Parts: sequence; C-alpha cells; structure tokens
Amino acid sequence: MKFGICIGTDIEKMKFIKSLGYDYAEGHCQEIVQKSKEYLDEMKATGLPVIAANCFIGMKIVGKDKDEEKIKEYLEVLFEKASYLGLKYLVFGSGGARRIPDDMSLEEGREEIICFLKNLVAPLAEKYKIPVAIEPLRPEECNAINTVSDGVEIAKAVNSPYVRVLADVAHMYVQNEAVDSLLDYKGWIVHAHTSNPDPGPEYDCKRLFPCKDDNFSQSSFVDSLKAIGVEHCSIEANVIDFETDARNAYEVLKELK
Repeated sequence: MKFGICIGTDIEKMKFIKSLGYDYAEGHCQEIVQKSKEYLDEMKATGLPVIAANCFIGMKIVGKDKDEEKIKEYLEVLFEKASYLGLKYLVFGSGGARRIPDDMSLEEGREEIICFLKNLVAPLAEKYKIPVAIEPLRPEECNAINTVSDGVEIAKAVNSPYVRVLADVAHMYVQNEAVDSLLDYKGWIVHAHTSNPDPGPEYDCKRLFPCKDDNFSQSSFVDSLKAIGVEHCSIEANVIDFETDARNAYEVLKELK
C-alpha cells in the first residue's frame, strides 16, 4: 500500500511530505486547472508523484442551472493537465456540484449524475486513461451518493471501466458502513481516503490525521483495501498543525505498507 496526503498544489508541502517518506501527493482538480504548465513542472520537479486529485468540479452538474458548454470546456482542460502531471485517478466528490435541487426527485437527480459521468466524463477518462472515482459523501455534504453501495450502483449504471468508486473511511463511519463491507466491491473500489473518523467531542470536526492514540484502527481499513486490490490511500482530514499531523500520521501508516 502506498500512502499520500491531500495537499492541493502546495509545492512546499509536497517537499515536506516527501522528506517524511510519503509515496505521493493528492492534488486538487480545480487548482490544477488554474495552474500554468510552468507551475505544474515545478510540482513534478519535487520528485513526489501526484497520483490523484480531488474536488473534481465546482460548477453545478445537476438541475436547470448547469451550463453544459462550460462544463465541457472545464473538463477538457482538467483531463489534459491531469495527464500532463501523470495522475492515475480523479476523485469525484464535489458535493455542491452534484447536489440534487429541492424541485427534483432523487431519481431524476441521479439520472443527471449518470448522464454527466457517461456522456461528458467517461469519454475523456478513456481518452486520457485516467479513471474517475466517485466519492460517496455523508448526507451533511450532499444529498446524492452517500454510501459505497450508492457509488457502485451509479458506476454500474455508467457502465465504463473508467468510472469507479472511492472509499473514504470518514464518510463510511458516519453512515455506519463496516470497513469489511468493502470486500463485496472488489473491482469497483480503486482509491481511498483515510483519517481518524472519530476524533471525539472535544474536536469540532468530523476527522483528523491518524495518530497512535486513536480509538479507530487504521489497519482494519487498510487490510480491507489491500484485500480488494486498492494500491493507494490518501489522508484527507482537518489540520491542527500540518507538519506535526503529517509526521504523526506517517508513524502510524508506515507500519501498514
């Protein structure tokens, strides 16, 4: 298993986590789109691979407010720059973008998400050979695709080998999804996010970087991922002090490689 951290396009953070021993960085799609080729070259020059990027899209893809031409333009730039950086996965969380409006049924909204993935995303994903992983989000963040099974159902409906699913332990924890339930989805889960999903009531957040004193067992999650062939897992969590958090988390995760 290889471990990375979601750090956007911050070159100094890339250098720091490389010095700790992390295997890669996970970037931010919307930031990557805004960066020049020269900046992307600087990211590549750190020697730390950027193998994935989250925050897939910021504009609405569901409902009457979506602008298909702008979406197409954005996606073309995103995939071209993602390919230039050497990304292996793009992560489709984007809760606001895919939120189903109040005047639309869940079924209608999901059908629009499927059409977006099938007609606009999958052809580019296939062209550039970069799979897109649907990230199920807790209901507080999005009213569509909240569980791993939801994500797999959508991916099956899209019916493309370049549309798969991501498992995020924090969202699974909120939804009471057992980590060993991932064993049912071999071939569908291609990437993962980890964290301490139960930081306790003293922290006003849903997740923190893993550390040795956590109640949650990282090995239980990572073992399930390994069993279904997932090769990369990124930390995605709230930050208290980045350097301390990253260092402490690596001490936990390096034992699970």
